Amino acid sequence: MVLTKNNSAFLDLAPFANLLKSLLFPTALFLFATSIAQSEIDSLSKLINDEANPSRKAELLLKRGVLFSKNERQKGFDDLEQALNFFSKNGDGQGETDSYIAFGNLHFIYGEPQEAARYDSLAMQLAKNIQYKKGRAVAIGNLGREFINLGHLNEAETLIKEAIAIEETFKPLNKDRLAELYNRYNIIVSAKGNYLEGLLLIEKAIALSKGSKNDKQVSLIYSNYANTLSRLSKFDEAVEMHFKVIRLCEKMKDTTGLLRVYNNLGIAFRNGGEFDKAITYYKKSIALAKDAANYKSLGLNYVNLATVYSEKGQLEAMDTLYRQGIEYFEKASDIGGIAFANHNYGNFLVISKNYTEADKRLEEAYRLRKQIGAELAAASSLSVLGKSAMEQKNWKKAEEYLLAAEPFYKGKVRENRNLKELYGYLKTLYTEKENFERALYYQTQELELEKSIFTENEKINALKTETAYEMEKRDMEMSLQKQKQELERQRLLLIGGSVMLILFLISLSLWLRRKQLKERHQAQLINIEQEHRLNLAKSLKNTEQQERKKIAHKLHDEAGSILSIAILNLKQIQADVFKTESKAQEKLETTQKLLGDISESVRNISHTLMPVALEKYGLKAAIHDIVNAVNTSQKLTVEEIIEGLDETSSWSEEYCLTVYRIVQEAMNNIIKHAQATHVLLQLVELEDSVTVYIEDNGKGIDNNLRKDGLGLKMLKSNVAYLNGTIEINGNANNGTFILAELPIEITKKTTLVSKS
Repeated sequence: MVLTKNNSAFLDLAPFANLLKSLLFPTALFLFATSIAQSEIDSLSKLINDEANPSRKAELLLKRGVLFSKNERQKGFDDLEQALNFFSKNGDGQGETDSYIAFGNLHFIYGEPQEAARYDSLAMQLAKNIQYKKGRAVAIGNLGREFINLGHLNEAETLIKEAIAIEETFKPLNKDRLAELYNRYNIIVSAKGNYLEGLLLIEKAIALSKGSKNDKQVSLIYSNYANTLSRLSKFDEAVEMHFKVIRLCEKMKDTTGLLRVYNNLGIAFRNGGEFDKAITYYKKSIALAKDAANYKSLGLNYVNLATVYSEKGQLEAMDTLYRQGIEYFEKASDIGGIAFANHNYGNFLVISKNYTEADKRLEEAYRLRKQIGAELAAASSLSVLGKSAMEQKNWKKAEEYLLAAEPFYKGKVRENRNLKELYGYLKTLYTEKENFERALYYQTQELELEKSIFTENEKINALKTETAYEMEKRDMEMSLQKQKQELERQRLLLIGGSVMLILFLISLSLWLRRKQLKERHQAQLINIEQEHRLNLAKSLKNTEQQERKKIAHKLHDEAGSILSIAILNLKQIQADVFKTESKAQEKLETTQKLLGDISESVRNISHTLMPVALEKYGLKAAIHDIVNAVNTSQKLTVEEIIEGLDETSSWSEEYCLTVYRIVQEAMNNIIKHAQATHVLLQLVELEDSVTVYIEDNGKGIDNNLRKDGLGLKMLKSNVAYLNGTIEINGNANNGTFILAELPIEITKKTTLVSKS
């Protein structure tokens, strides 16, 4: 029995209200799992679009079709229909069979077991006609799956046995498919109450799934193993196994697996008497089942939740929960579920003394369970009917129910708890009827079963140990055989590998030698070319500086002197010859002004070509000259910081001139383009280099529109000539900074001006 406590206490509706509040808890997990499936769909879509082979494309369509969620079911069916049409048109019987199987899988995933059974029946018949053994085995196994879901356990058992027999003829075995079939077989025999046989079957499934990469199937097998342990009162082991399944489901983002394991954990905690934990996990399962529209799981969870509240004595809202459970099972067309919900509801109604409705529910449960071959479950319904009749003092009806239940337990030793309860009812019945001989008989039977309960767990442990020993022995034999094969394989690989390694090393050595020679030759060519370019650049630069200096001196010494003499002569003529009234006086003054301007222009050109301050007083003084000239203009203010540069006599003239040109060009660019009002100029002499930092507060540089002009190009060219580095950066309306580092070039100073 599921309900045994006769407690009519009435509490508040808080548990039911808490249940309703928790229904939205795991929605986020469901949505995330959906996104994982979408990623796989997208990957297959790309393969389908790129595939040129029509047959391979149809196979990919079958794979993608079964991945679509229920909200996109038409897309899934369109894929399968397209594949089926291709295989049918080309007379590919195996492809057609696989298409029917895919249709069955999709309908089953969408909670439509009857339609799934129709397609699997078509696949099974077609596979038989074309002698496609693999397709037949899969179709038969899937049809058994649908019959389990519909509650037709006898037919399901026949089909699963047949599928296993076919699968075990294949060489090599497909362990994943066999493990799945043994897992389904465990569900059938456990539903019929044969828990010991179920334990053997599920352990065989676990052994076959060892090393499997199909995490989803492994989680299903572990989940059923935990349920079997729970039925055998191994609560701690069952809970541990359930949490192992949770970790697997979370790894796979498997929402359906999580809602199932939450429900199973609720059952395990309920069986262990931890009702509050059971309620927590039932609520989690309900929330996920609602998001996934899984009606069977919803029905199961509502009935289980009602059962726990009933066992806690919290009887409010029980009718609502049970009726919701029945309604969801009816939506799922699950006969076994409808029977289960009616049985538990009837048991609750017996406790509540509502015998008329209780008997109606229990008789419906018995009828449905008898219909699907769940004999022990049917016997359980008869026992509760007998209990109800006894409480109504209908002794004759109670005796009919209880005696009808007794034969179902024959040969089902593991159901001694329910049988013990049945014997207790019969003892009470015959005591009330004053048939003490029969009452004593059933009391004796009850006591015998009580003894067997204490030794049963020991039998289970012995059976598990024996099974584990046989599996370990078989694994060791297989391991030894594999080791021998591996050693032989390794020996051959070692010989072949050694030969290949020697040949490889010889080839590698020759290749490296050739590569080194080639690289060395290339490096020499590059060095020669670089040295040639550097020498050429220096020669050109030296020639340029010499010519600049020669022109500067000639302009200053020759043209400047001549212009000065001409101006002086004109002044003398003005004083001695011309009269005051003559207009020649005005013309002479104009001529003097023009000659003065020409003289100043020649002087400026001379200083630009070769700064006098640099030549006479050194680099530091020449930099001061530039700063003073800019500050005198009063257009902007230059803040000057110079550290070092006091002793530059050992530096080459071309180095000093290039540093000067860099500062000069930077200042010219700021004056022409920056629209700045303040400039910071900092020169720092380091141990073997000079750092030049120039920053202004001008309009900056728009990096998106930046394009180096002639000035910036000349600046970078001068820095590159000294093998230096330069960074120019700035943002619009935030000014610009220039940072250059110039390695000091020390050479014997030579005069670049040749005597004219």
